[in-house]
Amino acid sequence: MTQEVRMERMTQNEIEAVIEENRLVIIPTGATEAHGPHMPTDTDTHQAGHISYLLAQRIGAVVAPTVNYGVSKTFENFPGTISLSIPLYQELVYEVGMALVKMGFKNLLILNGNRPNGTANDAVARRLQDDLDNNHDFMVTAVSYWEPGAAAIHEMRKSQVGGMGHAGEYETSFQLATRPDLVKMDRLKGVHAPLVGWDLVAPMVPVRTYGKRPRPTKGHAAIFGNPHVATAESGKAFIAATVDAMVDMMTNLQGSYEERK
Repeated sequence: MTQEVRMERMTQNEIEAVIEENRLVIIPTGATEAHGPHMPTDTDTHQAGHISYLLAQRIGAVVAPTVNYGVSKTFENFPGTISLSIPLYQELVYEVGMALVKMGFKNLLILNGNRPNGTANDAVARRLQDDLDNNHDFMVTAVSYWEPGAAAIHEMRKSQVGGMGHAGEYETSFQLATRPDLVKMDRLKGVHAPLVGWDLVAPMVPVRTYGKRPRPTKGHAAIFGNPHVATAESGKAFIAATVDAMVDMMTNLQGSYEERK
């Protein structure tokens, strides 16, 4: 029987045991927001949790319950979006991280699945160290799950640069590979979404520019990118590359932490 890695399915005694084993704990951060007419609103939450689960199995980590709400202000004009303000979101993730550190975990990974959460998570990771390292010796890493494997995934893409934004090729392929029953590709007929300058995996100029948010009254479909070329086969390949890269990154980070102690 495969050992359980999800904390919500473990008893307090089992969690105590993994803390004593000095295992990494992953905090997946997702969102509840519109993802076009073809995908469920828990897409980001599901993907962050799914990658966390696969990663935990590979490296012997455990996964804290996924944070289901994130910074989703971009799509709050669309039905189904439930957004937290940035300060409240950061406080929530901070409190979760602080609880895990005080519980005894010494290695935390905040694994993001919703792009706007990313910079907020970086600040939370910094704050955890600033506030707690006088009394606790721990390491915290913040990364979005698609970042370490971005180059490999970029080589496999079918869409133009800008096609892997929000509810585009990457996310739609991911959902087709893992939950095809929840994807309604037929509802994309006639939908032409804009490409974006913040493509998830393409090499981009490192700048963040924010403009007026999309609105359904203007005919926007809550999609940035190209979901039309998405396939389950691509999704399986994207997921494999994502997890492989995450395994390499975390193995190297954990090794450097052990050397530092």
